[in-house]
Amino acid sequence: MELKDYQRRALETLRAFLDQATIRDHATAYAAACAVGEPGAYGAAYRPLAGLPDVPYCCLRLPTGGGKTLLAAHAVGVARDTYLAPRFPVVLWLVTSTTIAEQTLGALKKIGHPYRQALEAAFGGAVRVHGIDERRQLRPQDMADAATVIVATVQSFRVNNVADRNVYRDDEELEPHFAALPATVDLARHETGPRRGKPIASFANLLKLHRPLVIVDEAHNFTSTLSGETFGRLAPAAVVEFTATPVRSNVIVSATAAELKAADMIKLPIHLSQHSSWQAAIAHAVDNRAWLESIAARDGGGIRPISLYQAQPAREGAEATVEVVRRHLIEDCRIPEDRIAVATGSQRELDGIDLFDPTCIIEHVITVDALKEGWDCSFAYVFCSLASIRSGGAVEQLLGRVLRMPFATRRSSEELNRAYAHVSEKNFFEAAEGLKDRLTAMGFDERTALEAIVEQPETFEWREDQSLFTRPELPVLHVQERPDQSDWSPEMVAATRIADDGADGVAITFDTAAPDAVLRDVASAIASAETSPVAAMEAFLVQRAACLSPAEQGEVLTLPRLAIERDGQLEILFPETLVDVGGWDLRQVDTGLPGFALTDRPDTFEMDVDGDQVVYSRIDAAAELALDDATHWDVATLSRWLDRTTRQRDIAQPIFLEYCRRVVEGVAERIPLAQLVRGKHALRRAIVARVAQLRHEAGARGVQLLMESIAPVLALGENGFSFSKAGYDPRTLYAGPWRPRKHLFAQVGDLRHGGEEWMAAVQIDDHPAIHRWVRNVDRTTWSYTLPTATDLFYPDFVAELTDGRKLIIEYKGADRTDNADSREKRNIGARLQEVSGGSVVFLWAELDRGGGVARQIDAAIA
Repeated sequence: MELKDYQRRALETLRAFLDQATIRDHATAYAAACAVGEPGAYGAAYRPLAGLPDVPYCCLRLPTGGGKTLLAAHAVGVARDTYLAPRFPVVLWLVTSTTIAEQTLGALKKIGHPYRQALEAAFGGAVRVHGIDERRQLRPQDMADAATVIVATVQSFRVNNVADRNVYRDDEELEPHFAALPATVDLARHETGPRRGKPIASFANLLKLHRPLVIVDEAHNFTSTLSGETFGRLAPAAVVEFTATPVRSNVIVSATAAELKAADMIKLPIHLSQHSSWQAAIAHAVDNRAWLESIAARDGGGIRPISLYQAQPAREGAEATVEVVRRHLIEDCRIPEDRIAVATGSQRELDGIDLFDPTCIIEHVITVDALKEGWDCSFAYVFCSLASIRSGGAVEQLLGRVLRMPFATRRSSEELNRAYAHVSEKNFFEAAEGLKDRLTAMGFDERTALEAIVEQPETFEWREDQSLFTRPELPVLHVQERPDQSDWSPEMVAATRIADDGADGVAITFDTAAPDAVLRDVASAIASAETSPVAAMEAFLVQRAACLSPAEQGEVLTLPRLAIERDGQLEILFPETLVDVGGWDLRQVDTGLPGFALTDRPDTFEMDVDGDQVVYSRIDAAAELALDDATHWDVATLSRWLDRTTRQRDIAQPIFLEYCRRVVEGVAERIPLAQLVRGKHALRRAIVARVAQLRHEAGARGVQLLMESIAPVLALGENGFSFSKAGYDPRTLYAGPWRPRKHLFAQVGDLRHGGEEWMAAVQIDDHPAIHRWVRNVDRTTWSYTLPTATDLFYPDFVAELTDGRKLIIEYKGADRTDNADSREKRNIGARLQEVSGGSVVFLWAELDRGGGVARQIDAAIA
């Protein structure tokens, strides 16, 4: 399963936190991770776990539907590569209930499941997954040659008296794990009897022996149950939480509901209907589901809508109990009995049923709170609460069951991209406020929660939602019948948005960026006796052409790139090229690590890399030796681990592996291999720092050669760079009132209205010598770049002059014009202008120089 952008960002942030936590105090690591995950978003101070200040502890916050379990599976490999000591760690995966434990365990064990694939990819397939009931099957050798994941509920470990739980009791099946351990290993031991002083052969002691990575799913439920005392019995190496609503956690990254919606993970908005009685709420929920079923039948996506009813608990005064709701559906709503399933603590009619099976006929599911977690059927579209939605409790979790988008794919039928809620409240305001509170409790920010709620009238009709239109002035096509999309191409489905229009017809809008041929295919596929869709589409295409940007009309802005000739071939200059030109070859470099020292102490490793001293805190040395015996490692094994965890994009894997091997051999001549293995994270960071230093030195030599002795050439035509309608990524859209006249694209990226670069853009757009220009956005696939010794240089603006010359502008404030990085960029730009023979002008524009950007342009192009 391909990760979404926000999921990759979350994992990179976790990587940054754990990587920093190996060498710095955890508060500093936390601050560094927050800067990566979402700069400035979290100002709270780092709070360590009670009694465990040396255990890194963080939380990833994702709203309901964000894929927390998938991220947790990927997090295991991230933790192994950055912080955990053993090659094959032990993972304790804690969940809230037995039901969720069974589901998680089944998914992690299932070959081919995305969760299992994530684990196997990290460990080369060497993974064993066990439920806590299978703990007696664990064998020392099995745990030595594969990652071991144990899924358990938090209740298994939560006790005041350790004798109350099996996991803390002596078990002869586990005794082989504790044979011949040094007396210094910190474990719970027998206090009396013939085995006095010997380790208790308990599962908790086994975990403590291996210092597990602890994954905590839905961590907000554990605020009062996972105490520092409980964690202290397990001695975790690190604790990573996943939740939508953090309570006590060190949040390092947060995904928003808007990101989930943009990634097609959740259904939004939620159409809310308020009803005066529970009977009316059920009747409308039934109609709502049937209406969606008729739409889904023609959508072609294989979706079978399901309604989820939250009945009232059976207590005095309760009206809409489970049995009452079930009887009402059968007798009053005429729903066949075999299409209804009850899922409560005592009635488990969904057990063994695959709701995604095309032959499944279940359409209505009744529960109280049994489905509040661990039940993920994205076919659930309609939520009907027969208790007050303001009561909280299980409501937000039940509502979360209808938010997940089927197959994480947006449908062209807009009705199938939304969720529907029916509640019994006195008025809409109370219903909306209650729903807003529930969404906020699920991880939505308050503004998003308010915007996600749309009042639904008594009948289901189409609403003109401006978010459907890229350009509101383009027409809507109305037809009498919803088209059957079952045989449409994916391009045709993606190009359309369809919704009931409230007048017994259907409104169809179109993606304004879709190709003409695709839109004509859509028009031909739509049949209507009263409308000519083909004629309407042709009118639509004519109108669309009239409001296209220059790029959409076919204009192109081409720019040359710097290149060199090598072995008769033209080679575009990238940082890697300059590094190569400067003599970069790891096969020839000295493999020493100047300044590297590793001192083995009971609790500390100390590393010094080129004078930058850092303290590397680890667990007790004797315990570490017991867990990660150096006899299991040799030079080749440590070299492979270093190669895998420090991969370099510009070095062939065999070459880098051999470099790691030579480094290990050299360092092992003065530092024992056992000590190197225990301090391998320090060694890894030293190698990363050394390789970066060598690369920078080679790149600087390459730049110097480019300035003095190597004659670069301009790469033009197919070897050059073009801005065209094929691609431009604005990243952050300019949202101010100013409208440029000469920008190549309809959208302008990365400009803050009133800022320095916005003022420069205004002067560029107004300049009479400028024909077309583009705001060149940093670090996208569609950006123009020049090389430097260590990175790519992204000029702020590029333009074509009216006389055909190209103008490249880098704009700087006064405080950023005279440092090593700026001088290198100015030299590269000047070199490009020099070899262009006058066809390219490079301007280093400054805020306080030359009477503004316009006059600096005049001077540069004169």
